Amino acid sequence: MKKICWIAFATISLFIASCSDETVDPTVDARDKFTGDWICKETISGTPSSFTITISKVGSSDSLKISNFSNYGTTLDQTHAEISGNSIVIPYQEITQTNIVVQGSGIYSSSGGEKINMNYTTDGQTATAVCTK
Repeated sequence: MKKICWIAFATISLFIASCSDETVDPTVDARDKFTGDWICKETISGTPSSFTITISKVGSSDSLKISNFSNYGTTLDQTHAEISGNSIVIPYQEITQTNIVVQGSGIYSSSGGEKINMNYTTDGQTATAVCTK
């Protein structure tokens, strides 16, 4: 009887554990939650501004491009970014045409509406931004 109880307990425990594990759907692109148009409220040196950025997929499965990053323009200036889970990293780089150096990171959240909270340096200045869809 103890053996049957132990087997039943082990089976139920495994079932509960398997239900709590997050499964990854290989047909879903992890970048999808980041892509689209975002309204950014940026603050640099205490001065706030608002503008729209567009995040698009590019290259490999973790790569993105950001148009109009830090309100630098949408046609030629694009910033490269990489994602992992809910994190976005803007590696050290010079933006395409303006040669402005940027780098930083951020976190995506869907709690209370989709948003990305970012901290970065741009043209030697520290900036924070909250971007919402």
